[in-house]
Amino acid sequence: METTLDRIKEGTTVTVTSVNLPGDIRQRLTVMGLLRGSRVTVENSAPLGDPLKVRVKGHPFSIRKGEASRIGVRD
Repeated sequence: METTLDRIKEGTTVTVTSVNLPGDIRQRLTVMGLLRGSRVTVENSAPLGDPLKVRVKGHPFSIRKGEASRIGVRD
């Protein structure tokens, strides 16, 4: 099922299908390993839901919910 990264429940691992972000943000995420075909695990979110803590290729980082809403994923 196709959805966006911001809608994924904690502890779930998904595959990135698209990254619809401006060039500079997309480039930063690509350097961190978040690109089409990558497996991403949503670890948790901050108390108010923003940012999300995710893990890509064993490396944790945080991403804003607004950015996560523009990343297509599937299970």
